[in-house]
Amino acid sequence: MSGEIIERRTVKSWHGLEFKIVIWSNWWAKIGFMRHPQLANFLMRYGLPEKERVKMEALHEFGHVQTFPIVLIYYLPFLFLGIPGWVEFIIITAGMLLFWEILAEGYVVIKYSRYFEIYRKKFHPLYFIFWIITIGASAYPFALI
Repeated sequence: MSGEIIERRTVKSWHGLEFKIVIWSNWWAKIGFMRHPQLANFLMRYGLPEKERVKMEALHEFGHVQTFPIVLIYYLPFLFLGIPGWVEFIIITAGMLLFWEILAEGYVVIKYSRYFEIYRKKFHPLYFIFWIITIGASAYPFALI
């Protein structure tokens, strides 16, 4: 990991879990033990001023922690109706992960008062593309029902 650490904080969720969040300058993050590329943050925050970008990235990562129990609801219709096979399970899980991105970003919208102001000033086409793909792909598994 060659990037510089630009944010480090310990957070505690409403459901009692405590995590350390680390964000690097090269679009990588770590929540607890899980280090991952910030693909969603890259697509949504590309070109934003670093100060604003870092604040929103940290909130987005914490949003994943805060919304974890809620995202599990995504699976309920599939559990009741049954999941036919592995391919469908993978498609449904990918849809759930994309839905989790939507929830995490919703958390940023709620917690960061300047959210829309920032994007009005510095809109990038990747932001629009991200939302079209994420919403469409998270809804797609329900077409399998």
